[in-house]
Amino acid sequence: MRITVGCSDKQGTSVIQRQMERVCLWLNLLLAFSLPLSTSAVSVTACLILLCWMLEGRYAEKLREIGASPLGLAVLVYAVVLILGLCWTESLRDGLGVICKQWKVLVAPLLLTTIRWEWRQRYVTAFIAGVTATMFAVSLDHFGLLQRGLSHDQLFFHTATVQLQYTPMLALAVYLLAHQILWGRSNGWRWWNLLALTSLLTIHLFTTMGRAGYCAFFALMIVLLLQYYRENMLKACLIAAVLLPLVFMTAYRLSPVFQGRMDAVVENLRTFRDNPNTSVGLRLHYWTISWEIIKRSPWIGVGTGEFASTYSAMNASMSPNVPLTDNPHNQYIFLTAQLGVLGLLSLLGLFFIHFRQAVRVMDGWQRIRIAFPIFFMVIMCLESYLNLVGTGFLFSLMSAILFKEPRPLEPCSQGKVPAQSQC
Repeated sequence: MRITVGCSDKQGTSVIQRQMERVCLWLNLLLAFSLPLSTSAVSVTACLILLCWMLEGRYAEKLREIGASPLGLAVLVYAVVLILGLCWTESLRDGLGVICKQWKVLVAPLLLTTIRWEWRQRYVTAFIAGVTATMFAVSLDHFGLLQRGLSHDQLFFHTATVQLQYTPMLALAVYLLAHQILWGRSNGWRWWNLLALTSLLTIHLFTTMGRAGYCAFFALMIVLLLQYYRENMLKACLIAAVLLPLVFMTAYRLSPVFQGRMDAVVENLRTFRDNPNTSVGLRLHYWTISWEIIKRSPWIGVGTGEFASTYSAMNASMSPNVPLTDNPHNQYIFLTAQLGVLGLLSLLGLFFIHFRQAVRVMDGWQRIRIAFPIFFMVIMCLESYLNLVGTGFLFSLMSAILFKEPRPLEPCSQGKVPAQSQC
């Protein structure tokens, strides 16, 4: 009995491929929704997507799409540099551990082949829905309502996760909603609903403790104003100079949380020399010690995975009373210390590709394609966000969504699978 495999196998491989493709589409929606909610759900969903990716097959076609994508090539260069750093590290085990933590970023080219171009709005809507759900969960937790049915260990989010990862995502969601208000086609009650949700998320932002989220919000609002008034930059700058300080002062007066976080920054900076063991003081100390590491090996760094041990030795000689760290809370410093200028260029090249491709297609999404890398480049100044589960996958998934090519696939008779059907 002869069994054919390929396009003509209507009952076999092609059915499995279509099923896996459909499952991947919905899993990506689930991934977008889960990003701000639960790091465990994000990890499990991502693993399921990779499993479906392998079961779906079509490897040659997927590799062609990745090879033709500037994003795929930029991620490949970034990965190669990380692997090269193993050649001069003293601990291969630690180096492999660092690369394993970067798998969230390295799967971006694979995600690029699993999403559908015409589903872009669905993915963004799922992400905003996840942020909104997290907002309600955080609010319930703030008033102690979640603890009535759950113990602290059973809660699906924790304060540190909310502070580090959710607040920047909240700022991005506000930008996406504001973009829809200004350039979307919503009108009537839908427009007012968008405005109400945007206002609610903005107010909620300033009741959270994540300072990276505050910085991301103001940076994105500047970008939004410049985009809206792009034909009159002077007007955009004047409005930003008046409106954003007004928002800052209003939040400072009305939100005790925001006021406390801002006052802590001023106090931590004032007492840094006498007491570096503060939130801001420790960051400044980490950056100071890391800079000494960079100065000793500026071009190729100390090697992938060698940051923690090198930092420990440097800290012991310069400031033994200050706690150690394996993360300087700055993506640029973290990568430069390990891989020098070579590593920094690979990271900046990744974002350069984002900017270069942003306006290649004028489809209404070019503004978001510009704002997204700016958002990440801002928050990476305050934390190694590509290393974290939630924000790492946010980078990969959103990059894949924004830079997916819209062109349809060619028919099966030419050696390729049929064009994707509408769902």
